[in-house]
Amino acid sequence: MLTILAYAMIITFLVLLTKRKLTVFSALILVPAVFGVISCIILDKDLLELFVWIKNGVFYSVNPTTKAVKMGVISGASLILFAVLYFGVMLKAGLFDPLCIYFIKKAKGDPLKITMATVMVASMVTLDGDTTTTIIVCTAAFLTLYKRMNMKLSYLAILITMPIGIFNQLPWGGPLVASAIALNVDMAQLFRQILPGMLVAEAYTIFAAYLIGKKERARLNYNPAQAANITPEQINEMVAAVKEFEPDFKRPRFFIFNLVLTVIVLGMLIADLAHGGMLFMVGSALALAVNYGVDEQMELLRNCASDVLIPALATFAAGAFTGILGNSGMSNAIANSIISIIPESLGVHMAPIYAIIAAPAICFLPQDAFYYGIAAVIAPVAAQFGITNEQTAVASMVGQAFRLASPVIPALYILTERTNMNFVEYQKLFFTWTWPVLLIYLFMHSVTGAMPF
Repeated sequence: MLTILAYAMIITFLVLLTKRKLTVFSALILVPAVFGVISCIILDKDLLELFVWIKNGVFYSVNPTTKAVKMGVISGASLILFAVLYFGVMLKAGLFDPLCIYFIKKAKGDPLKITMATVMVASMVTLDGDTTTTIIVCTAAFLTLYKRMNMKLSYLAILITMPIGIFNQLPWGGPLVASAIALNVDMAQLFRQILPGMLVAEAYTIFAAYLIGKKERARLNYNPAQAANITPEQINEMVAAVKEFEPDFKRPRFFIFNLVLTVIVLGMLIADLAHGGMLFMVGSALALAVNYGVDEQMELLRNCASDVLIPALATFAAGAFTGILGNSGMSNAIANSIISIIPESLGVHMAPIYAIIAAPAICFLPQDAFYYGIAAVIAPVAAQFGITNEQTAVASMVGQAFRLASPVIPALYILTERTNMNFVEYQKLFFTWTWPVLLIYLFMHSVTGAMPF
């Protein structure tokens, strides 16, 4: 009975999110709460036990036998809360502006240089982890240039989204946080496991921009030996699109301080010298205190509130989902039912098979629905075949190769509208250029030992 209840809970969760009947925040709390009450009745438990399960999922639980402490989502919530705030402050202060402007000026009228500049600027801007901001800034900076050069706007679209798909896997990005929480693994360790694959994927993305630039040179009959056919005034317009993005918050005089601070924080994060949430909390406080006065700090905090609050709330809500799913016994019930139908010979290769299946799943399902509704259930099944939760988490991240073709990402409709594409056209072109990223992740995660093959 508990197995049926567990499947019903996950299916209900997936359907409500996919049909957009509930927000992620509401679905992560209300759906497991309803099924948690039913499980309490079935198991003849006090209904107040439901709140203990939620507490365990949000804060921590202690194994009564081993006394081992299992952390809830509070650790991940603090990381995403302060990391999103930190990079929001840095983006608005203009930390990435000089590099973006440099690439724009160097591009001039060469289609190859323009495509290379596009992918580099997108890679810089997307470090804050926000897809919408990256699309807005990059289209503002490059759309006019592409039109004046008669370059294909479809290429602009994928050169913006390819880096987003890679850098969304940073520790303050939604996918890594969701995967780590759903599978109860350390975020910093998971990031170190997938980082080699991310770096190689970014190298491929830059190479793809080079190939696209060469194609555009040939199509437009551009001769690099000729003088650039774009005026200084036009370049200034593109530079202004970057400089004038929320100009009241720009702080160019503190560029060196902001750069050094960011390098130190990221260096300490990668070296695992301190918890990421604490690093970004201190970093955010320093960045605000140095760059802005008290009134400006409050204004900036209010400005960043929606970007910071929404993912943090979803992370806390995930504690209710994972806490009820795990503590009620529903997670083990599903795992046992799946194990019973998987051939032993197939089980040892479960990680790469799951990784490949995860790619279309994570593309067409809401992200939280995939990680909390599917990955969390697969993990105990994989464990029966000797695959650790961390290895399963790595495998679940492989699907991020196709995430930026997802029809459930609202910002992509902004992008397709601005680049005069319909969504299916965009998807076809995106898959055409990003399928090697899936192979890169599979290969790199396997050779580094992050994921058993």
